[in-house]
Amino acid sequence: MKYLFIVFFISVSFATKAQKYVLLDETISQPAVYTDHLDQMEKYKRFFPVEVKYLPRFLEALQKILNDLNEKKITAVNNYSAGCAHFNGRVFPLASGGRIDYVLTADCEGMKVVMHLCDAKLTNANNAYFIKTWIKYIRSNMKKTQ
Repeated sequence: MKYLFIVFFISVSFATKAQKYVLLDETISQPAVYTDHLDQMEKYKRFFPVEVKYLPRFLEALQKILNDLNEKKITAVNNYSAGCAHFNGRVFPLASGGRIDYVLTADCEGMKVVMHLCDAKLTNANNAYFIKTWIKYIRSNMKKTQ
């Protein structure tokens, strides 16, 4: 009977469905959470939802933004999409070079979450530091099955 229970438990654990979203903490103070559905409470806890299957594309967009921030002269930026997450960027020209401003928006399951990813009020170096840290945070919280 004991062996039957163990076999049943193992087969059920392999048959479980993978989570649909990863909730990333905007402040990088809490670990990422994997979930099947979104709740309004996550919005108020400052979690940003990303679809798990688009997480590599999301990281790729962050890396491209980081590369743009490290450029000396910035004249234009691209907008990116990763599932229900959208990166909308603008360049503010200054005498010392352009500053980048990105707003990250997720519209998943009827819940809209907005995050100011890069702020043009800060230097590009400060924004690059935050994005580099956020990339490390996301990679360290990714499930090993991806």
